[in-house]
Amino acid sequence: MTEEPSTVDTVKTTKILLIDLENCPSQINELQKILNEYSLVVICYAHSNAKIPLDWLMPLNDTINADRLKVFKMTTTGKNAADFGISFYAGMLMQQMPNNAHFVIMSDDADLDHVVNLLRCQSRTAERIGMKKEDHKPAQIVIGTDTASIKLYCAHLVTYKSNRPAKKETLLNSIKNKFKDTPDVTNNVLSSLIKQGALAFQENKVIYNDKKIVELSLQ
Repeated sequence: MTEEPSTVDTVKTTKILLIDLENCPSQINELQKILNEYSLVVICYAHSNAKIPLDWLMPLNDTINADRLKVFKMTTTGKNAADFGISFYAGMLMQQMPNNAHFVIMSDDADLDHVVNLLRCQSRTAERIGMKKEDHKPAQIVIGTDTASIKLYCAHLVTYKSNRPAKKETLLNSIKNKFKDTPDVTNNVLSSLIKQGALAFQENKVIYNDKKIVELSLQ
């Protein structure tokens, strides 16, 4: 079977899950099932009342010894402490894992989308899964509605690779100029480009994922 880094299930042994336990405490009850689906599970928390059944202790201890489960308690309990932990370990694991490793962040905290986008900009596949159903609906609507617009603008970015907008403001103006007849789609196009990993922002600077841009221009 030919390896396709963009396909989540190509190599099951490279699926990595990072859990924001404070944000998704109920997932502790699904831990044994989760461990069957992922090769490595990382749990980060600053404070949590989550408990596991006593009869899970031995199996989980074996999993920890096999380096398939890592649990990290943050040394400080400030706001977003667990988020910083997930960000740190996502970056560390990106360096350690194969290029086709797929990263899943389980959290309802949309701020962790920044981590997902940065992973994608490094040509890794990544996603955030929230426990609230409404988290998924906006992304599906934007992506489904604007496929043609995304393809058109990505083709524009490919053509003018050496003259792309460097800042968010100029990028928004560029998209607006490209779709003069339908200016309302500007924000939707930008959101879709971010969600699909074509670009991300570091402060106000635009970071482009050339591989993803070419892929979207040909869809």
